[in-house]
Amino acid sequence: MNLLVKNISHSSFFKQTFRSEQGIALIMVMGVIAILTFLLADFTFETKLNKIKIYNQQEKIQARLNAESGLNFALGKLRLYQEGRNKIEKDESLKSAFPSSDLEAVIIQPFIFPPPVSAKANIIQRTAVDEFLKKTMFRGEVSVTFTKVSGFLNPNGLRLQPKTPTDQGAGGPDAAQPNGPGDSSNPGDKTQAQPPAWAVIEKKMIETFQRLLKDKNDSDEDFHLHYANVDANYLVKELRYYVNDKGAFQDSMLPEIEAKFNQKNITPKFGPMSSIDELYLLPSWDDAIVDLIKDRMSVHEVSVIAINELTIEDLKILFPAINNIQIEEFFKYRDGDVDKKIKGKKFKDAEDFKRVVVSELNIVSDSEYQERITALKNAGLVIDTAGKLYKVNSRGSMNNAIYNLVAYIDLPIKPQPKKPSPKGQTPPADGNPPDDQDTTGAEKTSPSAGQTAKAAPIELLLPRVVEIRLE
Repeated sequence: MNLLVKNISHSSFFKQTFRSEQGIALIMVMGVIAILTFLLADFTFETKLNKIKIYNQQEKIQARLNAESGLNFALGKLRLYQEGRNKIEKDESLKSAFPSSDLEAVIIQPFIFPPPVSAKANIIQRTAVDEFLKKTMFRGEVSVTFTKVSGFLNPNGLRLQPKTPTDQGAGGPDAAQPNGPGDSSNPGDKTQAQPPAWAVIEKKMIETFQRLLKDKNDSDEDFHLHYANVDANYLVKELRYYVNDKGAFQDSMLPEIEAKFNQKNITPKFGPMSSIDELYLLPSWDDAIVDLIKDRMSVHEVSVIAINELTIEDLKILFPAINNIQIEEFFKYRDGDVDKKIKGKKFKDAEDFKRVVVSELNIVSDSEYQERITALKNAGLVIDTAGKLYKVNSRGSMNNAIYNLVAYIDLPIKPQPKKPSPKGQTPPADGNPPDDQDTTGAEKTSPSAGQTAKAAPIELLLPRVVEIRLE
């Protein structure tokens, strides 16, 4: 009975509330409050979400700025290296006391910010680092590492040089471009013309490819199953077809190479490579083939072979006939032997390298060494203790955001002025410099009795970024 009375009273209360204006207003206010509460909660969530997005975007931008600042720092360090290297090259006494390789070793040391604090650091050292970090305006972290590029086989070196009017008149349209190494336009000439640069590079690439394929086939059964019949000569010619101008490549394999490109629906670039990754575009170059040789190549102008950084493969490229015992003795001399307590002796210069290779280790004879060096010069390569092309990895981070820049920085060698030819004398048809000039165009001087001829000092130009990528 009481429950019934209560239901009737509640029912009458709601009826009276809905009938009165004050009751309707109360219901509307409660509804508006409920809606506003929902909107406020949704707005708060969206605000927090947008705030997180903005912070993430700020961190990404800061990480990118850190990476770019690291790259600028690397350029600054290489600018110092260029100044010091040029000064050393011009002063013989300074060059003997402080080799350019020592300067290079100092310059290309890795850089990390904030500076890491050793666990053995005392309270004074830790406090000094903390005070330094509080005063600096740099936010986040950055690390910069340098790697010398040693792959001196350049695919772009396979490009044929354009013919000049002098070449056309001297021996016809094909006089400046022989079919292969050692070809001469005059078979009866006792002095055989030196092969052009592209022929030297092609020969070295084929030799390197053949050796790498043989070693890999002997050590890897799966690789041997798939690549036992790979022709290194064809692979290199396919590469030469890819980098040369359209119509410039003339070879008996041309129809087969063109058919291969058409079959894979690949358009040749007909121009120089800008990245070593373009090797993956060649139709006959599978990933395993590219991975086998790409570390031996560089699409950028290396020019300088750093003898103190030579690897086993580099040594085999320079001296194909070298055996394992000679290789072991070479690295024992240069790097030392911990077990036998032999201290390594870094090469001071190119003459020191020649003395060890020819006289002490008997890897090649003097005439063979000169022949190899001449071939390298014809391909635009010189022997030295320090390099000129570096791979710089600049990694910037801010909290969870990471930005990694990889750049190739080159310090070009300033070309020497060429000596003008005497009146009435035309340059040789083979494109090689005359006997009184070296490959850089500088005039050679005849050494007097008891003296040896000295090459012109190398002068490096300002560092420049030749390739940059985001990884």
